[in-house]
Amino acid sequence: MKVIRGGFGGRKAPSIGLVLGAGGVVGQAYQAGVLAALQREIGWDPRRASIIVGTSAGSVTGAALRVGVPATDLAASLYGVPTSRRGGAILRRILPSEAEPLPTPSVRSLLRPWNLPSPALLTRVARRPLAFRPEVAAMTLMPRGQVDVSGRARGLDEHIGAHWPRGLRICAVRRSDGARVVFGRPGAPPARLAPAVLASCAIPGYFRPVTIGETEYVDGGVHSATNADVLRSEGLDLVVIISSMSAAHGSANGADGLLRRSVHRRLEREVARLEEAGTAVVSLEPGAGSRRAMGLRAMAEDRSTRVIEAAYEETLGEIHDTPLLASLGERIVAASAG
Repeated sequence: MKVIRGGFGGRKAPSIGLVLGAGGVVGQAYQAGVLAALQREIGWDPRRASIIVGTSAGSVTGAALRVGVPATDLAASLYGVPTSRRGGAILRRILPSEAEPLPTPSVRSLLRPWNLPSPALLTRVARRPLAFRPEVAAMTLMPRGQVDVSGRARGLDEHIGAHWPRGLRICAVRRSDGARVVFGRPGAPPARLAPAVLASCAIPGYFRPVTIGETEYVDGGVHSATNADVLRSEGLDLVVIISSMSAAHGSANGADGLLRRSVHRRLEREVARLEEAGTAVVSLEPGAGSRRAMGLRAMAEDRSTRVIEAAYEETLGEIHDTPLLASLGERIVAASAG
């Protein structure tokens, strides 16, 4: 776990942005453990964040927070212990009551015919050749995913309908050209919350793309596992980033380590943009204990308990070792008293 330190002044409660990254089912458990620790140990309720940015798994966590579920209840639900009465009632409304386990992605699914580059992709590359990212372009060419998870968002759609929660940004990617779209941000295409969350989670080649309007969207992690730079012009005092898929340089080995370091490098660039804008940043990444608990299967639904425990313990250590987190807790107490 790495913390990027900064500072913020003043006596009033700081404006805080929360970035929740991609990471599958185990990523959601990691986020729940970190957020529960922040709520219990320093008194920061992440539901009060000025803006929440969610990508893929983080879009699920962010939506749950914005419809009123406390972080401690997110952790309790995944851990398998009783939730609070109000939080539990919301979770029962927005989560599927009997969801079948997600199938394990297979190599065979990627052997189906891939797509040719679309005219929209070719036009985008021609207009901005220096911004061309081969890995993003490759995701637009993958075979259409076959797993339909639309039923898992039915409860959320029935609960919130066409209302869009304040200060919630959901990141997805247009399947035609790989461009990032941030639902909920001024100027973004209109969308209901449930389809936007599904789109943000639509892993290319695995889940079916999600159509909003007349446009198909896939996982926001195609552009970035965190998309923290979405907040660079928001004028926030502090941004807290929970990056489930990354790890600091030299702290992870093997194929998993290569992926995590790649995600970490992109995260560092996004953090630099935030800091250049004058925003303090705390970035929380899985340490060795959390990575062992998470394993190599992002969609493993039997690891949540271990991941939550490890994430909570690591976050507890960071709270004690990080002046910025300690000062945040003090500011929250002072603002509450005032």
